[in-house]
Amino acid sequence: MTQRTNRRQFNQAVAGLGAAAGALVSSVPTLVLGQAPTDADPLRPMFALYAGLGIVAAALSLMLPEAVEIHGQRPRVLLSSEARSRVIRISGLFAVDSFAGGFVIQSFVSLWFYTTYPESREVLGLIFFAAGVLTACSFLIAARLGERFGLLETMVFSHVPSNILLMLVPIAGSFPLALAFYLARMALSQMDVPTRQAYLAGIVSREERTAANAATNTARNVAQSAGPFTSGGVIVALGLSAPFLLGGGLKILYDLAIFAAFRRVRPEQV
Repeated sequence: MTQRTNRRQFNQAVAGLGAAAGALVSSVPTLVLGQAPTDADPLRPMFALYAGLGIVAAALSLMLPEAVEIHGQRPRVLLSSEARSRVIRISGLFAVDSFAGGFVIQSFVSLWFYTTYPESREVLGLIFFAAGVLTACSFLIAARLGERFGLLETMVFSHVPSNILLMLVPIAGSFPLALAFYLARMALSQMDVPTRQAYLAGIVSREERTAANAATNTARNVAQSAGPFTSGGVIVALGLSAPFLLGGGLKILYDLAIFAAFRRVRPEQV
């Protein structure tokens, strides 16, 4: 992988550590009260802090130098027939993965631990902090694995065990074991993110990458938005633990499908 790709993965790791720090800060109301909050009042300042940090981020963006911009209007590049075929197929597969991921978003996992294991309530912030640190570290490890074993192989062979671990969480039978499965899952689950981005960039031409990213990101975002909505219906019909099993199962099907569909498509150096 090129220096640009490695730099992108470093940026993702830094962002992941920032998210982990945010999860740690979210435990402040619990520390102040000495127990998990039982109403919304202790959490209200957290929303104000979130809004304030958003304003700071916007201000920092406005302060970036003009040199970061790409000057000059570039002609619109249409995808070639080969690239279009690849992008359509991979967008559909990414949509399945993203839809399945919507079943087990962090707020749902927090609710599940809170409801299933009351002893977790005082340490939820620490749990998601640890999960965030593991995720951030996985970005850097994924770069090394991608260089050694291949991008697609790293995507699939880290994702399958992570989803098996996800499906084990609700059947663990105890809080320590469920927590161990969840943290192990988080140490693997995002390894496919930098490798996926690099793989997509490598199977289309340089000029087509913007259009390819736009198509795949749109597919992922639309599909993910349907996940939590569907998950609510699944919980009502099958119980609170069902999204772990259904989400993990769908993700494994995605892994097998993308490997079968693209195992012969080798990316160029990005």
